[in-house]
Amino acid sequence: MAAPVRIAVRQGSPEWLDFRRTVITGTDLPVLLGISPYSCEADLADAKMGAEPEPPTVRMRMGSLLEDLNLAEYEALTGSRTARFRAMVGHPAITWAAASPDARVIGERLLVECKFTTSRGRFADGLPQDVEAQVQWQLGCAGYPAADVSVLTPDGLLPPFRVAYDPDLFSDLVAVADDFRRRLAEGGPFSRDAARIRRDHPADDGSEIAADDDTAEAVRALIELRGQIKRMEGDEERLVAAVQARMADAAVMTGPGFRVLWKRTRDRSETDWKALGAALIEMVPETERAALVGLHTVTRAGFRPMRVTADKEAGE
Repeated sequence: MAAPVRIAVRQGSPEWLDFRRTVITGTDLPVLLGISPYSCEADLADAKMGAEPEPPTVRMRMGSLLEDLNLAEYEALTGSRTARFRAMVGHPAITWAAASPDARVIGERLLVECKFTTSRGRFADGLPQDVEAQVQWQLGCAGYPAADVSVLTPDGLLPPFRVAYDPDLFSDLVAVADDFRRRLAEGGPFSRDAARIRRDHPADDGSEIAADDDTAEAVRALIELRGQIKRMEGDEERLVAAVQARMADAAVMTGPGFRVLWKRTRDRSETDWKALGAALIEMVPETERAALVGLHTVTRAGFRPMRVTADKEAGE
């Protein structure tokens, strides 16, 4: 493989953000595969077509701010020295494929991808698929044979996850990305997650439509699933009642392979702000109440709950 192309845009700069819209990067792949916990394909399409990006979340800002600490911990754990990637790298043959790796190990052909999580559960069963897809894309674009994913938690650094480059997987990712670029040029269609669908359709127009075959099957499956959940919640309630009846006033109960804790929390003081406000408004002269209430009255958009009923319920 030929050497990757160095793209002289500093990571995090406005030029870097603008250039990312014209290429497919590692963070795009989990979205295109439908396995991103944070975004959907329609959101990515909006970003590529020039929509204003959402401001970085606290989680994203924390991850960026802690990258230097992450790398310092990685160096202390592995004994390696690292260097930050300051620019973007492009695939030597695929002009629209690029990546922004976090760092590399000096003296080795090894990338380092920094992650921060507040929950060990996300990495308890190994490297999540969305992270693996991102790293495989970085390896394919940068021409590196392997990468370590360095995961920093509030309790310290997890043992690094080693990812070896898989050329067949990278080829599959290229095909997925190329299909998205084709649909991007054609204006869609793009898949949407539940959050995006709710944002796109916050209100109804009062009309009534008939379900097609696929949607009707989905509704029937949803009714059955909710019935199963309801039955399981009933079973859970009965089991909880049986355990609590046995514990009575005890705080802890132990058994083979388990421990049950049922302790009362400390009492706490709470202010009933609604009652307090009502009492205070009564102290204001009646002629000034309407103006004061109007000053602190806001209109909130209504929400759109979805209720699904079976035929026998609908006819009652």
